[in-house]
Amino acid sequence: MKTVNSLHQTIGVFSETYRHLRRAKLPNADVPQIKSDWVQQILETLKVEVEIKGTPSASNSVLFLGNHISYLDIPLLMNCLPEISFVAKQEISAWPIFGDAAKHMQTVFVKRENSNSRQSARQAVQDALTNGKRVVIFPSGTTCVDEKKSWRRGAFEIAHAADVWVQPFRITYTPLRAVAYIDRDFFPFHLYNLVGGKKIEACVEFHTPVKMSDPAMDTLYWQYWSQGIIS
Repeated sequence: MKTVNSLHQTIGVFSETYRHLRRAKLPNADVPQIKSDWVQQILETLKVEVEIKGTPSASNSVLFLGNHISYLDIPLLMNCLPEISFVAKQEISAWPIFGDAAKHMQTVFVKRENSNSRQSARQAVQDALTNGKRVVIFPSGTTCVDEKKSWRRGAFEIAHAADVWVQPFRITYTPLRAVAYIDRDFFPFHLYNLVGGKKIEACVEFHTPVKMSDPAMDTLYWQYWSQGIIS
């Protein structure tokens, strides 16, 4: 019975995401409310209890930077930060239903191995910030738990060049490995296991907004902070 219920709920996540996406495409759609409805439904279905530490900035032209553990980070951050855009790897745009939803949220997609794509993405982010948008970037470039590679410096260089406020954040989950989308995890199977799993405790901690002065040093410092090495 548990298997049947988990399968039903997994299919429900896809179908409800598609339903909300169709609503968002209707004339005069209240897109912010639709996003909020979707986020609350996802968090409820996955049995996520959210704790927020610190105060998310409500200002315009803010760049949010932090660690990236799972696709669950997206609705989790949307729950804390209404009206935000994300920068994501190009592969996500091809995901069934969720890829279309990401496009509708004005996500900036990047081909990490393509220097022209990276440059276009940097310009798109800088333009968005100049126009008052609030943007989330995961400097690791992919989901991970044990960050052995250094964060990419590009986001910090953008913030420094545009002289915008940066609000660092760090995300933690319990149980961590069940939520983490890493290694060779396959999205539908991972989601199925997550739906059928136990309660998830999620915490998002926001540092006070800061300005970037030295992108190289700032990258290292805030990566350590997001890992809990620096308090």
